[in-house]
Amino acid sequence: MFHHPVWLKRALVFTLLLAIAPAAQPIIDSAPHKPRPRSETAGIAAQGTPEEMIVAAIDAIRAGRSKDALATVDRLLEVEPNYRLAHLLRADLYAMRAMPLSTIGGGALAPADRLEDLRREALVRIKRHLAPPPAQTLPANLLTFGPQQKYAILVDVSAARLFLFENHQGVPRLVTDNYITIGKLGAQKQREGDQRTPIGVYFVTGNMPRSQLDKTYGAQADLYGVGAWPISYPNELDRREGRTGHGIWLHGSPAQTYARPPQASNGCVVLTNPEMQKIAAYLQIGVTPVVITERIDWVSQAEWKTRQGQVLAQINNWRSAWESLDTQRYLGFYGQQFKSEEGQDIQNWKRQKMSVNSSKQWSQVKLDDLSIFSTGGANPMLVSSFSQEYKSNNLSNRMKKRLYWKQENGNWRIVWEGTANAGA
Repeated sequence: MFHHPVWLKRALVFTLLLAIAPAAQPIIDSAPHKPRPRSETAGIAAQGTPEEMIVAAIDAIRAGRSKDALATVDRLLEVEPNYRLAHLLRADLYAMRAMPLSTIGGGALAPADRLEDLRREALVRIKRHLAPPPAQTLPANLLTFGPQQKYAILVDVSAARLFLFENHQGVPRLVTDNYITIGKLGAQKQREGDQRTPIGVYFVTGNMPRSQLDKTYGAQADLYGVGAWPISYPNELDRREGRTGHGIWLHGSPAQTYARPPQASNGCVVLTNPEMQKIAAYLQIGVTPVVITERIDWVSQAEWKTRQGQVLAQINNWRSAWESLDTQRYLGFYGQQFKSEEGQDIQNWKRQKMSVNSSKQWSQVKLDDLSIFSTGGANPMLVSSFSQEYKSNNLSNRMKKRLYWKQENGNWRIVWEGTANAGA
């Protein structure tokens, strides 16, 4: 049996074991649950969510408390009979009565690739409980909520987790987080059919309830479980950079599968059906941001406030330079890779703005309903969205606008500007 007296060492060793152990060669026997003989002393079943219970069962196995582990798995399968990882642990627990096992899944008869998928699921679930979000930190990916945005979704593809944050007086406050499935080939979607999940800032654009999915897709609708919530991929920058594809959704899981492996979708973000239903209650169509990042940038509350202030100042300085007709200062906010909504590069943009401003005697620029989100990572991107009211001696208009910013020589510079096509 896999065990060690200290929890942290136990879990770390088990995590390593999951990552490197070879897969057993022969499918998980998901036969109906067999009651334990009356003469056998029952263990104590852990309580909690299905994820908490599966982690508790693994912990009990590691500690040599096989009866508690079996009691927990049996209880979990009563609640979620289609939980494949729980079936796998149950098979291991029975096999361990006859022989020691060197790896999770050693007691199951299943194809190697299916066992490996379940090991990976166990690994990411254990990692979440070994390394939860650091205490007293905030995600630098969520810097400013728009006034209508009550909640935000933040997806960490490296951890296979979806985090739901509340807009608590302008500061993100964690509500819950859940295990997810992403694309078969990981993240950084580039083209149609590449089976990758996009990285970027998107917005929930609709809801396709199961009844609608059934009418549209027939038997295939079961793939999406309780329903689907499309997001705005490709966004404005995706289109500018030539990324293709469509149909990236948040959605549930097939009825006969409680949870899918960490990388199993065609690019969508997939939750279990119960968790998708809970998350759906917080989604505002056309409003809720969905920020998908390689890894969440957790920072101290003080650092979060500093970053927010710096970005707000940058946007206000851009607005002020435009309003004051200081054309040279204004154009300094644009990067060499800039392209406008109309496709103008930086040189054409500069010529146009210098020509336009030469005819201005005065101008006023007002920004409302500002939101700012960031993808973070090695090549971070900021996305600022707002309602813009512009007035001058010869023009007046109001529009919903979006700016995409990237780092250039250590400074944030605008690489795309234009009409916001989705989101509040």
